[in-house]
Amino acid sequence: MYRFIFGFLLLCGISLHAQEGIQWVNIEEAEKIQSKNPEKPLFIDVYTDWCGWCKKMDTSTFKDEEVVSFLNEYFIPVKLDAEQKENIRFKNEIFEFIPSGNRGVHQLAAVLLQGSLSYPSYVVLNSNGQITRIMKGFMPPNDLLNNL
Repeated sequence: MYRFIFGFLLLCGISLHAQEGIQWVNIEEAEKIQSKNPEKPLFIDVYTDWCGWCKKMDTSTFKDEEVVSFLNEYFIPVKLDAEQKENIRFKNEIFEFIPSGNRGVHQLAAVLLQGSLSYPSYVVLNSNGQITRIMKGFMPPNDLLNNL
């Protein structure tokens, strides 16, 4: 009986851990977290709602246990909608949405991607606000991990 209860609790614990996933925050929250943990860079997933490969990253690579563990342990994971309409205050600057045609782009996404708007994209940013890496496109788990 004790083995059954122990096994059940163990399985529940493993299941809950796997369901937690990547601890995504918005960029403003990330800046606050990073001020207390300056050694942790930001990993910013720049996406759009209409991007099929962005959705594929969410349902595959970002669900991979190794990716989840690595990003949560060594980075502050951030989701940034490249077309969000709300202003963002980051590094003492205000970034705004710039309408263009049927869509538009958020200034912060354009700055982080250095004007090369392609989705999904991933930016690694150190605590000084310096871009240390930009990666583009769908990446299977091993490719993403090898590029970090």
